[in-house]
Amino acid sequence: MAENPIAKSAKDEAERVFRDVWLHTAGPNRFPVDPIRVAHRLGIMVFRVLLNPDVSGALVKEPGKDVAVLLNETDSDNRQRFTCAHEIGHYVKRGTAAQPSIRFVDERSKLSGLGTDPEEIFANQFAACLLMPEDEIRSQFRKHKQVYVLTRHFGVSADAIGLRLKALGLPSL
Repeated sequence: MAENPIAKSAKDEAERVFRDVWLHTAGPNRFPVDPIRVAHRLGIMVFRVLLNPDVSGALVKEPGKDVAVLLNETDSDNRQRFTCAHEIGHYVKRGTAAQPSIRFVDERSKLSGLGTDPEEIFANQFAACLLMPEDEIRSQFRKHKQVYVLTRHFGVSADAIGLRLKALGLPSL
């Protein structure tokens, strides 16, 4: 079965960011990936702020200002990490650094998880692939068939692990 072109593009971009940005930042502790450090390396500021309860985060670029990711401070650490990676996905796809005179806000609400909007599909796939690279998740899955071990290793929720395993055709735990 052919891979979805949006998912393939997101995977390719996440692998590039992991290789070119994260591995140069991480040092010996490659996991969990720290998307806030990745954002900073890409020139993106990250702020934890109080947002509406149905919004996990936003990517903001105003004319003459730096790009910023806003994370809902009331969300769990794992949710904030995934949201930050998701917003980096939007940034990577749009190439916003080269467009200093635009303004946009991407909200990651509960609606973004429905899987119908191509931009949201890309950003979700990008986040999953950045935080849980295929080779590493397959390796860790072979060693540890326990959800809590995988969630700690990757710094994501049990739901995120379950979705990633399913996407890779691995059995659920």
